[in-house]
Amino acid sequence: MIIENESGYIVPSSSSLETYLVQESNTNCSCLLICTDCSNTCIHNYSCSCLDASVKWNMCKHIHLVCRHKFLVVPAESSSIDNLSSLQSDLLIDEEIETRTREAGIIIAELCK
Repeated sequence: MIIENESGYIVPSSSSLETYLVQESNTNCSCLLICTDCSNTCIHNYSCSCLDASVKWNMCKHIHLVCRHKFLVVPAESSSIDNLSSLQSDLLIDEEIETRTREAGIIIAELCK
């Protein structure tokens, strides 16, 4: 269940009793680090308190889940998703070497601008 409050979105961990805070940034970024499954959301548009996002600087599964929640839920509906496990099973974390190499190239190109 995702809980929306004034600070952001509270997302439960899938493996422990922890919860993470996903916050939206007001950045107008035009970089190429986007997720097409999340309506072309840039990695700079969100932050998460989990280890993957805060230390490894990844667009973590919690951010992906919040994006799916925002873009799939009709505004008149409740701000929670009861079927969290089915959404989490749809998430795909790609850790292929080619993908990592391509992402590293994009990051380096963006940092060199």
